Amino acid sequence: MFAHVDINNCYVSCETLFQPYLKGRVVVVLSNNDGCVIARSNEAKAIGIKMADAEFIVRKNLAEHHAAIFSSNYALYADMSARMMNNLARYTYMLMVYSIDEAFMALGNMAGINLETHADMISRNVMHDTGLSITLGIGPTLSLAKLANKAAKKHGKAVLVLDTKEKIDNETKTFPIEDVWGVGQAYYQKLQEFQIQTAEDFRQMDPDFVRQHMTVQGWRLHQELWGIPCNVIKDIAERSKGIESSQSFNTYQTELEKIEEATAMHAATIAVKLRQQNSMAMLLTIYLRTNKHNVKHDQHYPSITVKVPFAANSTQELTKICVQALRAIWQPGYNYLKTGIRATGIIPAGEVQYNLFKDYDNTKQQKLSGIIDEINARYGRGALRVAAEGYQKSWAMKQEFLSRQYTTNWNDIIVTK
Repeated sequence: MFAHVDINNCYVSCETLFQPYLKGRVVVVLSNNDGCVIARSNEAKAIGIKMADAEFIVRKNLAEHHAAIFSSNYALYADMSARMMNNLARYTYMLMVYSIDEAFMALGNMAGINLETHADMISRNVMHDTGLSITLGIGPTLSLAKLANKAAKKHGKAVLVLDTKEKIDNETKTFPIEDVWGVGQAYYQKLQEFQIQTAEDFRQMDPDFVRQHMTVQGWRLHQELWGIPCNVIKDIAERSKGIESSQSFNTYQTELEKIEEATAMHAATIAVKLRQQNSMAMLLTIYLRTNKHNVKHDQHYPSITVKVPFAANSTQELTKICVQALRAIWQPGYNYLKTGIRATGIIPAGEVQYNLFKDYDNTKQQKLSGIIDEINARYGRGALRVAAEGYQKSWAMKQEFLSRQYTTNWNDIIVTK
C-alpha cells in the first residue's frame, strides 16, 4: 500500500501558523514580484479568488474582505516542508518527496493494521510536531493514493483509504477524469473525443486501445487505476537535466551594471544547485526580456548559449562566463524587465572529460566552493558571495507583503514573554 500526503493550503498554512489570529480570514499569497495569487485560504476561495488571478484585478475584492496578503516567503515554506518530510519519514521505509508540499510513502504490507487509524495517527503527530494540517490518501498504487487524497479533500476528510475493490469502484465512478494524476491537457482533450468523463469511464476502456492512443504512460495509468502498480517510489532524487534561475526586476532596468548583478546572482544560484546534486554543467544560456505587454516600449529578447570550456559547478567560473555572455547580448536603449540563466548539458561531477592538450586544475575551485557552501549553510544564504552580485540590489523583486523568516533567520525568531 502507498500513501500520498500533502499540506493543506501549504503557503497559507505556513503564514497563519505564525500568525494564528489570521485563521478563518481571507488570506492569499502572491507570486514573485507580487504579481498574482498562488495560494488561498478556504475563505479566499469562497469569495471567488482563483489561482493565478492577477493581484491588481482582485485588489478591490481583497480590500473589501480585509484580506491578509503575503509575498512569497520561500525560505519559510521550504523549512516547514523539510520539517514535515522529516516527520513523515518516521512512518515509512521509503519516502519520495514529490514537491515542496507533497510526498508519497511506501507503507508495505499493512495486514492486520487498521489503515484509517494508522493514517489518523500520522496526521495527528504531524500536526503536533509541526503545526501543519495534512491530508492523506491511501491506495494500492501511487495513482490511487493520489486520487484518494483529492477525493478526501472533496469530501472534507483528512484521511481516505481505498483498500478494497468496492471502495475503489465507488470513488472512481464520480471522480472527474481531468483530476486524475497524469491526465494533462493533451490527454484530457484526447479522452473527450471518446466521451470519457470519469476515472471509471477510463478504467472501462480496452487496455490495448489506451496504449495505442495514449502511449505507454496512459497504459500505465490505466493499470494503476485497476490497482496494478506500474510506478515506483524512488528514494533518491533524480538528477535534474536542466536548471534555471530567473527573476523579474521590480522596475525596468536600463543599466548594464544592475543587470550584471542579477546575472551574477542567478549564476551563483545555479552553481549551488549543481553542487547540491553533485553535477556540473556544460552549457549555459543567458537571456534578457523586455515587457512584451508594454506596447510603448521597443522590444528586445536576446539570448546566447555558451559552452563551458570544462564542465563546471563553481560559483566563480559560472559567474565569469555568464557575465561575459551577458555583455555580448545586452544593448543600450531598451527597458529590460527580466533576466535569467538556464544550465543544460548536466553531467555527474565524476564524469568530466578533460583535454589532453590543456591544463586544468579544478581542485582549488572545488575547495573554495565547499568553503562558500559551508559558511552560507552556517550563517545564512548569501552571507558569503562574489562581489559581482552587488550589495544593495535595488533591482530585486518586489516583496511588499513579505512576512518574517520565523525559522531560518535569528533576527526574525518570535520572542515570547
